[in-house]
Amino acid sequence: MDRKIETQRLLLRPLRGSDAAAIAHQINTEKITHNLARVPFPYELADAEEFLSWALPQQEKTRFSAICLKDDPETLRGCVSYDRLSDKNSVELGYWLAVPLWGQGLMSEAVAAMTAHAFAVARVDLIAASYFAENPASGAVLRKAGFEEIGPSKIYCRSRDVEVEAINLQFTKEKAARS
Repeated sequence: MDRKIETQRLLLRPLRGSDAAAIAHQINTEKITHNLARVPFPYELADAEEFLSWALPQQEKTRFSAICLKDDPETLRGCVSYDRLSDKNSVELGYWLAVPLWGQGLMSEAVAAMTAHAFAVARVDLIAASYFAENPASGAVLRKAGFEEIGPSKIYCRSRDVEVEAINLQFTKEKAARS
């Protein structure tokens, strides 16, 4: 599997054990954790180390990447991933980006690159994703990449300890081939 993915402004590189401190530092804000289902707040170094112990042994149809700026390829600014779902030849997309970089189109760039990688390299048939309804910017990122809404749900948000209204989307290999 390709180790690095390059876009116009980004380098998506494999995560490393040495990324733990950067992950803990960048993600430890309510603006990020309240928009993610599985992370606690506050987010500590131990949380990042636990995440990396799970994410680093990447399996078939799974990829976890650090989002880095091309002009600073060693500094983690966020993460983007796809992780195999058990029911089909499908994966779930996840992502977050450091708050100072919001609103610059970087997440759209990372998501487009990662979905293309999932279809071309992992050869999946479907990519699933969801976002909290109160975070329409995340929905815009997904729709721009080609995802289509399939319906609402409720997803437990660990950092808030509540179920949150969510919107589920998907992107199929057939739709990607037509794009």
